[in-house]
Formats: sequence, C-alpha cells, structure tokens
Amino acid sequence: MNKNDWIFYKEKAKRVRQIIVSVADHCQEKVHWAGSLSCVEILISIICGASNFAVPEVPTGDRDILVVSKGHAALAQYAVMNEAGLIGNEFIKQYQKNGSDYPEELMKDEKLRIECSTGSLGIGLPYAVGRAIFAKRRRRNQKIFCLVGDGECDEGSVWEAIMLAAQQKLNNMVLVVDLNGLQADGNTEEIITWNNMKNQMESFGWTAVQVDGHDFKELQKAFQTVTDKPLAILAKTIKGKGISFMEGDYSWHDRVLNKKLLEQAKAEIGL
Repeated sequence: MNKNDWIFYKEKAKRVRQIIVSVADHCQEKVHWAGSLSCVEILISIICGASNFAVPEVPTGDRDILVVSKGHAALAQYAVMNEAGLIGNEFIKQYQKNGSDYPEELMKDEKLRIECSTGSLGIGLPYAVGRAIFAKRRRRNQKIFCLVGDGECDEGSVWEAIMLAAQQKLNNMVLVVDLNGLQADGNTEEIITWNNMKNQMESFGWTAVQVDGHDFKELQKAFQTVTDKPLAILAKTIKGKGISFMEGDYSWHDRVLNKKLLEQAKAEIGL
C-alpha cells in the first residue's frame, strides 16, 4: 500500500464514521454505536480491499463471502456497503424502521449479500466454516471472511468452529477478531481475558497475526499472509473509535445518542 492508497482508505474511514453518526438524525432508538465504530477499518479492508465482495462482474459462485458474526455491528456493515456503492443512501433514513431492509442486527438477505442472521452471538463463525467447507468441496475460488467480537469469543460455539476449521485445513477461511477489550457487561480482561489469543489460535492449528485494527497498512499486510492453514487476524481496536466520549466506555455498547452528544459527535468526525 503506497501513501496515496493509505490516504484513500483513511478518507473512506472518515466518511464511514460520518455515515454511521448521521443515522442518529433519523433514529432515536438505542444503537450499537461503539462496537460499530471499532470495526470500521476492518470492514473497509475486507469489502474494499482484501476480497472481491464488492466487484460487480464476479459470478456469484466465485464471489467472496463475508459473515459479520458480531451482528450488533450491522450499522458498520451497512455504512461500509454504502461507501462501496452496494447500497443507497436510503438506508440512513430506513435504519431500524419497521419493515426496513436494515434492522439493528444483521438478518439474512440475499439481495444485500448478507449470508446469515447474526443477532445471537456465536452463530456466524460456525456458518462461515460451513460455507468454507462447501466452497472447498465444490472447488470454488472463494474466500470466506468472518468478523467476530472478542466478547463473542466467550461462546463455546466459536471454539468448536475454530477446531473444525483447522481439522478441515480451511486455507480459504479468514477470521478477524475485533479485540476492542470491551463487551456489553464490561472489560473483557475482567470477564474472560483474551490476551493470549494469538498463542491460543496457533495451538488450535491456525496461522495467527496480531495487528492494529485501525491501521490499514497493517491490515492489508495481514490479509496477504500466505498460509496453508485457516488465517486468524487479531485486530486490536478501540471501542467507539473516533468519538471521544464513546472511546473505551462499554456503556456505549447499546445506547441512545441524545441531541447534545450527537452535536459533539458530529463535530468530532467532521460533519
């Protein structure tokens, strides 16, 4: 990635955060703000760089698959897809509305390329592993990307899927863990710590790389890792990244953004 590419992706991240916050002009419900803001660079790197997910001319059977298992970050996926030209600006006004295509948590929708409903944590990775097995058996030229949260890794189903992926030698599988250190109930260090996740993933038979999840250069290098094993990218992030009063505060996992704080958030991200 050269300097111009780096500037290009940084501008995308800025616009995506602006899109995310602009939703609050039309939605006065609780929103998973902080967990969406922590994975912006990760999703941009996948959708707009590491995969062919957004390339229109790719046949369906060869298109890479993205499963956002931390389904509460639906807003981030919608915003990145909007920035990539995959969905229109109408989603900003329709988010969380009754009958909308854009619910608070991800719901399977083929036309939006959303593979799996992931409102309940621990579902997405087992599904993604199944898709990777299917792609291997059909000899499809696909990569399967899955994003999980670090709090989500408390779920046993995540580790069952990790074991199966290694046994099946799924080198078409890329798992990204959003290591923002916080979950709905508090600090992951105090609930179940994942400080040794790189060693844990490697002991389960994966290739594991740890990166700064807000650094596009590190993310791109990680996605280019050559391995004959499933690849885990452990991305250290900041929950609520970009908005000072949300950063590092687990209470913003799911909360209403009032008018006063909305104006501060807009100012901080350049809206």
